Amino acid sequence: MPDAQLGQLVQETLARLGLPVTAPVLQVVTRRLPQAYPIYEQGYEAHFDAIDAWVNSRPAVLTLGRQGLFAHDNTHHTLAMAYAAVDCLDERGQFDPARWQGYRQVFATHVVED
Repeated sequence: MPDAQLGQLVQETLARLGLPVTAPVLQVVTRRLPQAYPIYEQGYEAHFDAIDAWVNSRPAVLTLGRQGLFAHDNTHHTLAMAYAAVDCLDERGQFDPARWQGYRQVFATHVVED
């Protein structure tokens, strides 16, 4: 499906779910990957740790899921990560990074279920 058509499908689906896109969409760009799971190479930890430290130094940035946390997870694990991220917001919408770090320890225990 071409990018523009894919973007239109996403917008239509969101609208049907009660989450209409109200801002103008200027461009839709997709990146098609040959695989969705991270490829682990020896020594990947040092590279991941450097990127993770950089992300954690940016209070407005949060990563999760397979690519964001380099986690070999199932979809339900990633959904749990999203729910955990929401749980880190207080009543004023402020994010609690310490709580998120606690959740990160839980994510490290996830086991792939094939």
